[in-house]
Amino acid sequence: MKRGLTNKTVLFSIFGFWLLSNTGQTQTQFGDRTYGGGNVVVQEESYFTKPIQLIDMPTASILRGGAFRASTRIYEQGGVLASLSAGVSNKVMFGVSYGGLDIIGNAQKIIWNPMPGVHFVYRITEESMKLPAIIIGFDSQGYGPHYPESSSITLPDTTSECPQIIPPPYNEKMFDRYQFKSRGFYCVVSKGYASFVNAGLHAGVSYTLDKGEDEDTGPTIFMGSDIHVARDLAFLVEYDFALNDNKVYARGVFNFGVRWAFGRNMFFDFDMQNVLGTAEGGKTDYRRIIKLTYYGSILR
Repeated sequence: MKRGLTNKTVLFSIFGFWLLSNTGQTQTQFGDRTYGGGNVVVQEESYFTKPIQLIDMPTASILRGGAFRASTRIYEQGGVLASLSAGVSNKVMFGVSYGGLDIIGNAQKIIWNPMPGVHFVYRITEESMKLPAIIIGFDSQGYGPHYPESSSITLPDTTSECPQIIPPPYNEKMFDRYQFKSRGFYCVVSKGYASFVNAGLHAGVSYTLDKGEDEDTGPTIFMGSDIHVARDLAFLVEYDFALNDNKVYARGVFNFGVRWAFGRNMFFDFDMQNVLGTAEGGKTDYRRIIKLTYYGSILR
């Protein structure tokens, strides 16, 4: 456990040094940035070059006033999570999300999440040539299946000739929580850079309200980047130290994916979640996720 925490500390220190060392560069991007003639110019905001969310991790970007975002996330066990967000002003954004398991597939009963998720974001500072954007927010939506309380699960009778099978979702180490805990209260810092590739760097700290049963509590640290290799293609990478979930994710949670903009306001994501596996001998436990996102505005 100590070795795992040491590796996480070193990794975060390297990322922090990289972020701070690049803060004063002249090629730093503005808050509203798009591509033009090989250079970064200040134009109408693009949610592709300035993403609001990477995979599971929020950034310090928000929806502008009058804008909205509708997204659908498809994950394991026929799971679907729909989300709708709206920008109230240039500093405030809020939204709701809801979904469940077996929405896709041949299961005859849909297992809905226990309650909708809500999120709220307030931007403290805008991104400038020298300073990053900073936001604070709250998000109650976790990811993956939601596992019920242990008291609601009837374990199978192993002495029976025909033992019962525990219906999904079930995880012997997770109760009364999502597979991946919600972000809860958080603060994120983001900065964009233009060099041989255009990229955004993001880092934050969060405190979730998802406690589970007999699990770690406390804040955690996360960081990530969006790397744009073409006008319509970007790679996404993020790492959550999972300091509040060390029993399961002692190696942290590492996700990566690719985002394709097949329209000005329509994006397709294919992501790999939890590539490092779980704490139990580095057990393989990665998940494949598909996301579709649409951005629009009621002011046009």
